[in-house]
Amino acid sequence: MKILKWFFALLILVVIVAGVIAWTLPADVAYRYVASRLGPVSLIGVRGTVWQGHADGVSVFGRDLGELDWRVDKAPLFARRVHADLRIRGADIDTSGLVERAADGRITAHDVRFRVPAALMSPVLDVPSLKLLGTITGTFAKVTFFDGLISDANGTAQWAEAGVSGAAEARFSDILAEFASKPDGSIAGTVADDGKGNLEVNGSFTIATTGFQAEAFLAARNDDPRVQEALRYVGEPQADGSSHLLINGQLFKLF
Repeated sequence: MKILKWFFALLILVVIVAGVIAWTLPADVAYRYVASRLGPVSLIGVRGTVWQGHADGVSVFGRDLGELDWRVDKAPLFARRVHADLRIRGADIDTSGLVERAADGRITAHDVRFRVPAALMSPVLDVPSLKLLGTITGTFAKVTFFDGLISDANGTAQWAEAGVSGAAEARFSDILAEFASKPDGSIAGTVADDGKGNLEVNGSFTIATTGFQAEAFLAARNDDPRVQEALRYVGEPQADGSSHLLINGQLFKLF
């Protein structure tokens, strides 16, 4: 009996020590164990704990995005759920949001806010002489990932101080987008200008894991000569002076 009592006492001590270690586990130690499972995502300068910490740099496919801060709530773990508050801040990239992982592996992000330079999207146009100006901001009110599919996604985006430069330069009014998920796991949306500038935009887009497609009709409002000149380098000229833009590509070009 005495041996059994010592055994249970030792077992309780081991559980307590293990709990303390888990509760205060340094983030850099944990990262060394999971780094090989993160695929294209890598961190540098990791510090803090697994519950609240900081990384001096986070990169995806070798592209540096900036610093990463996180805070993980402990209570949901008892229900086999992960609830984390994440933020990435770089020189010109700023994104934050709440991320939850359910027991079945379903990952849901709430109130995801992002700000990126429009120039980041230039590679998808595949027009080397054209540079996008301005800043794109937006919000995902909610988006869920499960079994490689996206569901429950909806949000908005705004391209502020929009413009292009290259062989010609022109500034436009803000470009607005709304988007939501489709039953097949893709995201579809519409694009339009705010009606205050001299570039008229009407279009739509679809984003899927296999790539993306976008179509838009662009026209110079009020016969603005700078916009007309810029449209010569974007899309297929139409008989009425507008331009028909078709884009098909892969998201990996962003990285």
